[in-house]
Amino acid sequence: LIVAGVLLLWPTAAYPQTRSVENGEVLVTGSLAELRTMRRVLLLVRRSPIVDSRGQGELILKEVYSSDADKSGRFPRTYNSIARRLNQYMTKYRSISGARNIAEAEFIIFFNLLEYRRPLGQSYPYGELYIILNERSNSRPPRIVWKTRKSPIWVEDAIDEFLRDLKATRGEG
Repeated sequence: LIVAGVLLLWPTAAYPQTRSVENGEVLVTGSLAELRTMRRVLLLVRRSPIVDSRGQGELILKEVYSSDADKSGRFPRTYNSIARRLNQYMTKYRSISGARNIAEAEFIIFFNLLEYRRPLGQSYPYGELYIILNERSNSRPPRIVWKTRKSPIWVEDAIDEFLRDLKATRGEG
């Protein structure tokens, strides 16, 4: 009886359609379930120079796919903070591996750095974490499939939130 109940609920639990609406625009379409079999990931950390609440999804994608997006050395402390947690995940579960550039990546982890807060004299990066499905065919353009629930959020909390959701989606841990 329990197995039958789980099987009945499985399709809806495994493939929920997540939608985040900001000012009438659908920002997040799809779900992390689309990343179940994808392994190659690219990490990007950028500070968006433009803030426009009307076309935020388009601006994020434009920022990721800009010509200098593969150059990720601009915010090394923030980048290394996320990379350290991703490397721990990669070592433990062996379900993802790093990509060298956008062309190799199946999905992209993009941290949009919004501000530094300095409580007690130490700077802490805050921003938004986006997961972008790197489909570049004519039928399906790249799209955001996950975003941090709170904004802005401390970089450590953002990557922990993503990894917790990814583990649940993939049935790890």
